[in-house]
Amino acid sequence: MDAPKLTEPNATGYLYYTLKQCHDIRVNWYSYALNLGVLLIFLTIFGGALYYSKANKLTDYEKQHRMVKDQQYILSKIRFYQDINDKQKQNSSSITNLPVINQHSVVF
Repeated sequence: MDAPKLTEPNATGYLYYTLKQCHDIRVNWYSYALNLGVLLIFLTIFGGALYYSKANKLTDYEKQHRMVKDQQYILSKIRFYQDINDKQKQNSSSITNLPVINQHSVVF
């Protein structure tokens, strides 16, 4: 024996169809809200990156100052290695270009 039903079959179908429409509308609104949120986040990050790059751009004076500073650094390194090379040339033997070793300090 079937259990008694308190609603008519037409009412059950009508309620199912109405709830299905409500669900579809809610899913559409959620998808629109999610897409809008992702778009806003993307635009915020992209705009922030552009603003940060423009705000931290060097002025012409700062570019020249940095270039002079870099040139001075490179020249100081060149001078340093030239000094080392000159000292090595002074300490080397003229025939073999090997460094001079004091004979008294050699232990056999």
